[in-house]
Amino acid sequence: MHSEQACVYDILEQIVLRYRHQGGPTMRCPYCGTLNPDRAAFCARCGRDLKPQPPNQPASYQQSRQALPPQSPYQQPQQAPATQRHRTPVASPQNAPVLKQPELPVVPPEPPALFPPRTVAQLQALEQGALAYDVVDSTTDIGRKKIVRIVYPKGVPWQQVATLLKALKEQQEDRFDTIIIQGVLQGDTQVYSFTNGQLVFDRNVLLGGNKMNRYQIETGTGFDADSVRIVVTE
Repeated sequence: MHSEQACVYDILEQIVLRYRHQGGPTMRCPYCGTLNPDRAAFCARCGRDLKPQPPNQPASYQQSRQALPPQSPYQQPQQAPATQRHRTPVASPQNAPVLKQPELPVVPPEPPALFPPRTVAQLQALEQGALAYDVVDSTTDIGRKKIVRIVYPKGVPWQQVATLLKALKEQQEDRFDTIIIQGVLQGDTQVYSFTNGQLVFDRNVLLGGNKMNRYQIETGTGFDADSVRIVVTE
């Protein structure tokens, strides 16, 4: 078979040489060196493309394919080195976000007696829920009046009333007709007015033709939206 192909190629080359001797232009195949007519599109021996390539154009498919190295059909695509592969970070227990527990609503303590009180007995029953306090200053005024300023933690209205009542009992003096207990919060000791409730106790005040003891109590600053005002007599 090979000898027959070689014979055919020799005959073709003889035809091209004769064509050349007759003045016809020829060219050699740049791949196998065989003579071919100048206008031949493909080589008569190797079958390669002989058409001139346009400038700045890629080589023909056959040329570019020949330039590529042979690849085995079983060759797997190359993988990036292990150090270059993208790794998805996994959160460790130490770096895991801490879920904040929802804060439970603060439930105010229940008063030990009816609130607001309507009688002195109901008022005195609140005293067992009084908060600890400290006396800031105590002054006396003309007209048998005593003013005592105390500081204690902020509490709900009934706790303020209980604390003011407890301070009144502990600061009570019969020689004063009026005793005022003013409550202030920590840091408000320089404030002239009260910020944590006030109790005004008047002794032997004339009401409706009768002498009575009167308790006038305000919570907070007296102007707060949730301020409570209490007036009871005995």
